[in-house]
Amino acid sequence: MNATSPHLPDPSHGDIIDVAVHREVEIVSTTQEVVGEVATNKDAGSDRDIAKVSIHTETIQTKTIHVEIVPHRGNHSLELLETGQNHPPGGSLVTSKGSFGAFLAPLTKDRFKEVVTDVEQKLQVVHQTLSMLDNLLDAQGFDAILEEMLRSITLKTSELLNADRATIYLLDEDKNELWAIVAKDEKGNNLELRLPATVGIAGEVATKLEVVNIPYDFYDDHRSEAARKFDEKNHYRTYTMLAMPLLDESGKLVAVVQLINKLKQDLDPQASLDEKIDRNGFTHKDETVFEEFAPSIRLIIESSRSFYKATQQQRAASALMKATKSLSQSSLDLQETLNKVMDEAQELMQADRSTLWLVDRDRDQLWTKIPINGVLQELRIPMGAGFAGQVATTGEPVIIPFDLYDDPNSQTSKDTDKRTGYRTCSILCMPVFNADSELIGVTQLINKKKQGDYPAYDPIHYPEAPDCWRASFNRNDQEFMQAFNIQAGVALQNAKLFETVKQQEQMQRDILRSLSNGVISTDKKGNIIAANESAKKLLGLKESDSLEGKAVSDLIKIDKGDFTKWFDLGLAAKDEKSRQQYYPDQLLHPYQGEEQHSINISINTIADAKDDTMVSGALVVMEDISDEKRLKSTMYRYMTQELAEQLLENPDAAKMGGDRKDVTVLFSDIRSYTTLTESLEAEAVVEMLNKYFESMVDAVFQHKGTLDKYIGDAIMAVFGSPLPLDDHAWMAVQTAIEMRRRLTLFNADRVADNQPPIKIGIGINSDSVISGNIGSSKRMEFTAIGDGVNLGARLESASKQYGTDIVISENTFKPCADRIWTRELDFIKVKGKNRPVAVYELVGLQSETVPDAKKRIIDHYGKGLQHYRDRKFPLAMGEFGMVLEIDKEDKSATLHLDRCQYWLKNPPADDWDGSWIMTEK
Repeated sequence: MNATSPHLPDPSHGDIIDVAVHREVEIVSTTQEVVGEVATNKDAGSDRDIAKVSIHTETIQTKTIHVEIVPHRGNHSLELLETGQNHPPGGSLVTSKGSFGAFLAPLTKDRFKEVVTDVEQKLQVVHQTLSMLDNLLDAQGFDAILEEMLRSITLKTSELLNADRATIYLLDEDKNELWAIVAKDEKGNNLELRLPATVGIAGEVATKLEVVNIPYDFYDDHRSEAARKFDEKNHYRTYTMLAMPLLDESGKLVAVVQLINKLKQDLDPQASLDEKIDRNGFTHKDETVFEEFAPSIRLIIESSRSFYKATQQQRAASALMKATKSLSQSSLDLQETLNKVMDEAQELMQADRSTLWLVDRDRDQLWTKIPINGVLQELRIPMGAGFAGQVATTGEPVIIPFDLYDDPNSQTSKDTDKRTGYRTCSILCMPVFNADSELIGVTQLINKKKQGDYPAYDPIHYPEAPDCWRASFNRNDQEFMQAFNIQAGVALQNAKLFETVKQQEQMQRDILRSLSNGVISTDKKGNIIAANESAKKLLGLKESDSLEGKAVSDLIKIDKGDFTKWFDLGLAAKDEKSRQQYYPDQLLHPYQGEEQHSINISINTIADAKDDTMVSGALVVMEDISDEKRLKSTMYRYMTQELAEQLLENPDAAKMGGDRKDVTVLFSDIRSYTTLTESLEAEAVVEMLNKYFESMVDAVFQHKGTLDKYIGDAIMAVFGSPLPLDDHAWMAVQTAIEMRRRLTLFNADRVADNQPPIKIGIGINSDSVISGNIGSSKRMEFTAIGDGVNLGARLESASKQYGTDIVISENTFKPCADRIWTRELDFIKVKGKNRPVAVYELVGLQSETVPDAKKRIIDHYGKGLQHYRDRKFPLAMGEFGMVLEIDKEDKSATLHLDRCQYWLKNPPADDWDGSWIMTEK
């Protein structure tokens, strides 16, 4: 075949129409097999001279390749052989048999001259071919070369066989797909068409390796349905079709050539397509013509693809070595390592974007840090979300070729793209494992970039895919990325370990700094390794003073103790007593300054966990028990430790005088205490009170109350003073319920000891009171005073009259109404007050179960109370009587029956509001 297309070189002028490699080159490879072929073709009918290069490596390495001339199948064949390498026969590889010297030995003089002349010509061909390819690769990249070559071959095939259209489908063996670069779209972008190698007419040819020739009219053929739909979409009409397999020397498929619409020889260019069609269709002669130049097409395609694969793998391998070297030289900083991995992966795979997701097992999430609006921000997703989550869950790679939007699982990507103005076209997600084969991350590469010069992506064209990203990641990319991820996993594991160590060191420093006790650690010689701020303060030093390296015995001086002796015992660690020494209430002399401190000092040996004789140092702990400590110890008796700490931090809260505060006060009292104590010895009374107060005050502290005072057998507690307390009424109510529960346990122990049980009454009121230090400058008491406090005390006394153990005011009831079971008892005026107040029996918490009998009592009592206030006293007496039918001991119902009798004899005034005046305190 004489190629006349301006897109193809002319062999008659010595032009090169195939691909070669350098005579001596360095090829870097991974576990891939790199194969390059060099072929020349003097004319369509001549014998082919093929030069092939085959490199096999198991690890990343560099090999030197030399050119040798050897006999092959009776022809003078130019082969590139790896020095010292023997390859098995078979496949597309050329097998070397014998050395160059062995080839020359039997040659005659004339035959030798002939061979040398032939070799010189072929070496010149190799040199010219490599020069041409080097120039082209520098100018536009091999992707563009292959694309231009395919287009030129397609046009020439269409021209020679007089077809309206022609398509060459190349076989992608990795994906078992046929693909072709078809006509450009309306914007001039190349369209890559891919279909399974078993689908359609082209798939039939690829599967059976037989010619398919469909005459006029193509639409009458049962296989035309898919083409008919494609024609309708593209406003075209197929009349005839010829599809032929293009096979290699071993009979394996290289490509499928598809010709559409045989045209007449002499036609009017302005005529319609229907008028141009040769209705005789493609003939056997057309098939013969194609068979004549098919070997040349196959050689061009095979050789170009082989060299393309070799150069791409060499480039990728070089990039991989560069990336892994860069990772090995990265710092141990985790964020820097993350950035390095992403940048190197992006460059290695020629991706537009790259993201490294790390696994957070504790939260079952993937996380990364990416710049958003110029600020580095952390982004987290659930472990199974998106393609990255799929890889994290399965541990298997995910490759989504162009166009990703055609994938059924692409909705998440589409939604994200709409928000960000991006266009995801292809993706490669790979797992990252550490040295223990544990999955620690996922590398995600987005949008494989095509080689060549393309305009930058413009979001205004969304969702159209830009030409620069109309490419796909392939199996080679996956294998190179897998090798890269091994290095990335090592770098990440080292960085994470370093980050963990840094966090632990920082945590230890924070712990030391947060401790109120002074802490000093030393080595086995007694020299200081670290000291916290509290230790420096006790020694009279500044926070900025450095103690590292100084002897601890020179700094710590005890008034009446020998610290040096104690410390030496700790380092000697001869017995358990010397390993853990404790010396309470010691007077510490400052290293600088004059202020002395009372401390409890501990000396603990730091030894090996498995061998306590292997001492590495000691830990000195100094607990300050001077004025502040003693004050805290005293305050802990009256309030919770938390409240005491807050009060010490805010001295104004306990200043002389007082402030008005919203609080809840709780009073509790032992019933019939005088009668009870008359039957007991004094020691037994004190023992009982101590045990009782211990339990009840713990209940107060449990809900953040403050013990105001003991009044004989009574307790006064305040919630919301000296420091404010949210929901103070609810805290007091919970305390009362807890005191009821504790009393049950307390009485169970007394009954078990043959002692009589006790009963208590509790009154609770919420109000605004005066709270603060009240008394003289020599002796004062922190307490609360006011009408609100008095009402609380009155309610505790009133609980006796109503026969209940806990009575609360309406001020306490309202903020807790939806969380408690109550019975409204009365509407009363306490002594000295004109405004009546509603009072309630606290039955229990809503979270507790209330007996049905108690619920019926609440219901009847409520109805009776309503009749009572409406002056319907006979009806009220009926309801109160129903209460007594359920519980004859209900004192509240009996009390109101007596009042009804009174009001029937002495009707209330017209302005009566339903209240009752309490005459007792």
